[in-house]
Amino acid sequence: MRIMRQGVVVAALVGAVLMGEVAFAASNPNGMVFRAVGWFKGKAEITAGQIKCEIPSVTSAISEGAFSVGLWNTYGVPTLMYPDINNPFGNPCGVWIQLQSNLINQGIVVDRVKLRYRIRGAQRFRPFIPMSRRWPIACDQYRREVIFVGARLNPSNSNVDTSASGAPNVAFIEMLPLVTPQQIACLRSQFAALPPDVYSSLPLVVRATAIGTSDAGETYTSNVSSYTLTLRHSCGNGRVDDGEICDPAAPSTCFGSCVGGFCSQDDGLGCASDADCIGTCVTQGDPSECVCVY
Repeated sequence: MRIMRQGVVVAALVGAVLMGEVAFAASNPNGMVFRAVGWFKGKAEITAGQIKCEIPSVTSAISEGAFSVGLWNTYGVPTLMYPDINNPFGNPCGVWIQLQSNLINQGIVVDRVKLRYRIRGAQRFRPFIPMSRRWPIACDQYRREVIFVGARLNPSNSNVDTSASGAPNVAFIEMLPLVTPQQIACLRSQFAALPPDVYSSLPLVVRATAIGTSDAGETYTSNVSSYTLTLRHSCGNGRVDDGEICDPAAPSTCFGSCVGGFCSQDDGLGCASDADCIGTCVTQGDPSECVCVY
């Protein structure tokens, strides 16, 4: 009877351990079962006439967890959302998150990715903009977003790759858009009026978490993976920075001469005399800021 009791106790302990392992797996600590591996893009060919993008795979994906664009525009091309498939300066071939399942004999169907936003170093803006949880209070409704997707990650021991990712248990999901037009518009309304010595770049951190359901009906939440988009805004500081055509505090930047019927500073701008090559730089806070107008 004593041996039987010990056997019962041992069996109970083993059962508790097994149940603990099941609970441990179901909660997916640190992304052990369902992983967000990171951020990637495919190879790109961008010319004046077209944009060609390659869908990333496990053998060709290029790791990229950060990017930078202008708050209003980059070299005159408006920033509408991010990424922007029609904007050569808006990372048109990104952004993709790589998801991986380590389940055996079971697949996971991914149905959505939750996004949370914050501004790194937000405390320095508090004297000028009401902030809460490192985000402008006026933009609170845009602090969280959800992208609904549809992707299946096959078991890790499967031989069938349904997503052309290069591995059966891996999928690359395009986050389009990662930052919506509404978010960008709201951030502009709060930050565009700040002088360049207060705001020259805005590091927007996006924290992504994927949600999926296994073949057994268990819900899995991936680990958090972060991406940083820097929104530049240095117009009006007296110099022509990366992404700008001119600066209103340096008026000579829109001056040129007429050579052979075209302006020296822009061979696409026709002219009859040097007077046709003298422009005005659009001031800070305008959608076309730091762009020459002739």
